[in-house]
Amino acid sequence: MGLGFALMIAVLLSAEEGAPVDVFGELDGTWEGTFVGYDLEGIEQYRIQVRQVYRTVDDETQVVQIEDRMADGAVVRGEGANVARRLPDGSLELLCRVEKSNGDRVEHRGRLVSGPDGRKEIVWYSRESKRREMFREWVHHDAEGPVYAIEGVGQYGETTVVMSGRYRKID
Repeated sequence: MGLGFALMIAVLLSAEEGAPVDVFGELDGTWEGTFVGYDLEGIEQYRIQVRQVYRTVDDETQVVQIEDRMADGAVVRGEGANVARRLPDGSLELLCRVEKSNGDRVEHRGRLVSGPDGRKEIVWYSRESKRREMFREWVHHDAEGPVYAIEGVGQYGETTVVMSGRYRKID
């Protein structure tokens, strides 16, 4: 299912929102935490220990390295890139592709939105034939520091999964 990817990006921004790296900048660094999936009755289906390393390389590109540790100890690694491009109309398109060591490959699109509390969030989606996902993610701060949060839902064939992840910044 490739669930540690968490940050596959395609977003539209107006030109006045700022440089493309502003969208990704809060994610630069190393994050560790847990990503959990539940069925539609709330029964846990999986729990993955995740490590993600984000690094902005230029005004348009941020790279990501992912390590997902499954409950059985198996490790799936992934690499990807978030790319922000200014379109001729001044809007900004953000794209991300991730490829994983288990053969999973995914691309998402999305939008920058204002979340329930007014903070900037990104809503991501993909509509492939056997994979449909929609999730929102944001960075906030609590007493212990930055937290990268993800909430969403995915449909994989006939299976629907509610997803939730929380990661702490470790550097």
